[in-house]
Amino acid sequence: MERSISNRFYFDYNATSPLSKRVVDFLHSGDFLFGNPASLHQSGKKSRKFINESIEYIQRLFNLREHRLFFHSGASEGINSIFKGLAFKFFKEGKKASFFFSEVDHACVVQLKNDLEALGHVVQFFGVDKNGLFDKEKLIKSLLNEVSEGRECFMNYTYVNNESGVVWPLEWAAEIKKETRCFVHVDAVQAAGKIPNWEVLNEELDAYTFSGHKFGALKGIGFTFFKKDLEFNPLIVGGTQQEGLRAGTENALGVYSIKLALHDMKENFNPDDLSVAKNELEEALVEFIGDRGEVVARSSPYRNLNTIFLVLYGQKAEVLSAKFDMMGIDLSTGSACSSGIIKENRILMAMGYSYEDSRAALRFSFSPFLRKSEVAGYVEKIKSILK
Repeated sequence: MERSISNRFYFDYNATSPLSKRVVDFLHSGDFLFGNPASLHQSGKKSRKFINESIEYIQRLFNLREHRLFFHSGASEGINSIFKGLAFKFFKEGKKASFFFSEVDHACVVQLKNDLEALGHVVQFFGVDKNGLFDKEKLIKSLLNEVSEGRECFMNYTYVNNESGVVWPLEWAAEIKKETRCFVHVDAVQAAGKIPNWEVLNEELDAYTFSGHKFGALKGIGFTFFKKDLEFNPLIVGGTQQEGLRAGTENALGVYSIKLALHDMKENFNPDDLSVAKNELEEALVEFIGDRGEVVARSSPYRNLNTIFLVLYGQKAEVLSAKFDMMGIDLSTGSACSSGIIKENRILMAMGYSYEDSRAALRFSFSPFLRKSEVAGYVEKIKSILK
């Protein structure tokens, strides 16, 4: 239940999640896997054993037979590793490549632009409509234009958007790849526990990146799948760990927490229960708000199961979020926040919202294990604050 977290209601699972039960139980055991996995002594061998078991479990769960994986500190590093690694490789070879990003991609993707262009590559952004969806045929045409110029293309594909909750089906990415032969990296950070069949991935796509803290593992650990024949320059060098893909002493405890958290999610996640609870909660809020606001992308045919992103016309997100915080509810404004000042939300503006509306947004992102029995209490609590 949300209430169990520090006696507060926690509605910010898209930002980060509490540790899963299996992770908490393991930490309580005091078995902290401190040995260096590269060492030959027993403590090191134990850490290596736990890492190997975790790799086997992750590979078996996602069943990507044509992919390898490497661990890193989280999705920001993983995504930088892939795209900067490809950019440096092509730069060293004297080749110019084209990178395609979406205006609603995570900041760790969008902010790659300057570095990639400094290496002589082309960066293009494609837009979305008010439902957070892009024009597939237009994107394919743009990619083919670059291919016709003799440039290889690399694209980031945000599977589930962290703010709007909009889902881009993997079938679309596979179609884009088939039509253009473009390299497709999937930002899958928001998938686990937020959509049905989150563990079923498309083997045709080139790479997938996950962050452990989004689904109950420790912070500072994530992993990326990539096709076995893919070559890129490692972002972090200085050792031969992970076959030279990411130097540095491996985080055995973090890696094992990924296995434990994924095991919990796979065993306990029920998408039907979550869908019923979230839809009931959303319906109640929509009825209460009436014409004073709207749910972002509510008419989109592809949405996740845990996110309600509200725009409340004429309100100030910083005032509302402060009131929620005072009343014991943790949520997100869905906006960049600096020194207590709410800035315009670039995701909402990319979806066609005004500057004013983009500063009046609240994002509720619920537990993967939200249940219908909890909804009435949450609705009354939220209503009492919004009143």
